[in-house]
Amino acid sequence: MRRSIMILLAVGLIATASVSAANIIDGADDRGPLLALGPSLGLSPAEMARIRKVSGYVGCFLPSPSLGTGALYLTNGQILTAAHIFFEPSGRKRSKCFFKNQDPEPVTIDLLLDAGNARFGAATPKAGSNNDYAIVRLAEPVPDADPFPLALEVPVRTGDRLIVVTAHPAEMERQVDNGMPVVQGCKVLRVPVSSGRTSFFRSDCDATGSSSGGMNLSRVDGELAFRGVVISTGLWRDPSMKGAPYDEKAGSVTTSLGTDAAILEAGKALAVMERF
Repeated sequence: MRRSIMILLAVGLIATASVSAANIIDGADDRGPLLALGPSLGLSPAEMARIRKVSGYVGCFLPSPSLGTGALYLTNGQILTAAHIFFEPSGRKRSKCFFKNQDPEPVTIDLLLDAGNARFGAATPKAGSNNDYAIVRLAEPVPDADPFPLALEVPVRTGDRLIVVTAHPAEMERQVDNGMPVVQGCKVLRVPVSSGRTSFFRSDCDATGSSSGGMNLSRVDGELAFRGVVISTGLWRDPSMKGAPYDEKAGSVTTSLGTDAAILEAGKALAVMERF
C-alpha cells in the first residue's frame, strides 16, 4: 500500500512539472486511453489485454524520483526502457526502482539493477543518445504475460505505422486514468543510418515528460511487433513546440531506438541468466 501511494505521488510530481508545455507534433495531441482509441487503431480486445499485461510504469524513488514507461522484452522476466530513467543528471544511479504494469489487476515488481541483472547502453548513458537503453531483470516474472515479438526479419522503414504505448505522460490534453495505458497512432518519418551499435528512427509521435521508454508497436504481416522504445521527446518544455510541424532541426521530433542490434544482443545475454 505504501509503495502504491508513493507511485501515485511520483505520477503527480512528474505530471505537474511544467505548465502548458508539450512536444505535440503537427497540430492536436492525439494521445488517449487504450480502451477508447484502441479499436480505431485496429487493436483487438485480446491485443489490448496483452498490452496492459506487458507494458506499464518504470520508476525509481531514490535519491530523487523518476518515472517513465517500460515493456517486457523477450521474456516475462525483464523489461526494456530508456536508461536515463535510472540515472540522475549528475550520472549517479538511482535505486529503489520498480515496474508496475497496467493490467486490470496490476502487479508491482522490484527491478534488479546490479551488474548481474541489468544491461545499460553505457556506464552513464546520455539521455536521447544511441546508448540510452536499459534491459533490467525483474525480481520475479510477470505472471501469464507474453511479450510482443520483434519481427527482426523485416526492418523498420520510413512510412511504417506505429502504435506508441506510454504509461502516463505529463501534459496530455485528455484526462486518462493512471491505471490505463496511453496510446497514439503515428508514423515513422525517417530511419537514419546509425553510427552507433544501436539502430534508431524518427517519428511524428506526440511526446512529453515520462514518455521515455514507451513501447513502439507496428504490424508486420498482420501481427503486432515490438519495434522500438522512445528515448527522446524533443523540446517538450518549450511552449512553442506545442502543435509545431515535424522538424528535426527545430526539435519537433520524437526518437526511438530499435529493438534489434546491440539491444537485442544485450537482451538475449540477460535472458540466459533466467535459466540459472
